[in-house]
Amino acid sequence: MNYGNAIRVARAVRGLSQKALAERAHLDSSYVSLLEKRSRMPSSSTIEALSAALDVPSELFQLLASEQEDLQSISTDQAAALGKNLLELLVQTSEAQS
Repeated sequence: MNYGNAIRVARAVRGLSQKALAERAHLDSSYVSLLEKRSRMPSSSTIEALSAALDVPSELFQLLASEQEDLQSISTDQAAALGKNLLELLVQTSEAQS
């Protein structure tokens, strides 16, 4: 799983800096940076905190973090496109409800 990519993509879609995300998730911004660089592996509680801070369902966050070996039946490009499309849909739905 590439949680660094998932964090980076979701953070970009939400328009958040690493510092802003860290504050929302009650994490240190240097730790968020290390996660994005894949220098650290997040715990399940950290994944939940990041998902909540990004307002992204944990299932979608897991999909965004998936790599080829995690998704045997679809290509990496297909998975990335699917995750991005789902995240954009989620953002649009969230904005429409505001």
